[in-house]
Amino acid sequence: MAQPRENLYLKLGSLGKSKENAKNAAIDLIKEYIPPNTSAEQVFKDMNAFQMDARHTPMVSKEQKKQLKPSKKKTKPLSAKEKRSLHIYDIPKEAIRYDLFEPLHQLWLGYIKELYNQGHDPLVFRQKLLKADYHGAIIEVIKSTNPSMVGVRGIVVQETQNLFNMITSTNQLKRIPKAGTVFSLELPMCNVRLTIYGQQLLVRSAERAAKKFKPKPTIDV
Repeated sequence: MAQPRENLYLKLGSLGKSKENAKNAAIDLIKEYIPPNTSAEQVFKDMNAFQMDARHTPMVSKEQKKQLKPSKKKTKPLSAKEKRSLHIYDIPKEAIRYDLFEPLHQLWLGYIKELYNQGHDPLVFRQKLLKADYHGAIIEVIKSTNPSMVGVRGIVVQETQNLFNMITSTNQLKRIPKAGTVFSLELPMCNVRLTIYGQQLLVRSAERAAKKFKPKPTIDV
């Protein structure tokens, strides 16, 4: 019957917390298991030696703790300028196709219909439109300080604080500034066409949802 193997950790752990005692005991133990012509001191030096406490738990030095401690350094988020330089939000040329975003428009119609069904009071619904998300909406420029923008119609694919980026039915990407522009928005579920003043939407869509709007006089262009 095979003899049970000696627990080497118990043998070393019984020597207490003295580093010198632990080192000498480890060297003596190494000598028992290596060839006579091998230096036990060199083997000990090459080993990743550590002490064990009375509970046989490795005793880690302060230097080792610093090495094992994960770094708390936080990665710095990209600035808006860096994001633009990396073209993170640019739409690939092959994706500038009206038909690719038609399903997004259908989703938006379902979303706006749900808003409309929450209450048929026109004033309440107009307030909700100020906070609504326009990604997927089909809008048309009916007035603008830039006459070349008038008549542009398409699906909104991106919205920033100052711009509506939309793709037209001719597969062109148009960047329309909100300031100085009046848009027309058709809502087929209630058979109405609304006029939206871009000057009132100069807020990012995510922030607009939580913003409290105060009544303002309409600024014509």
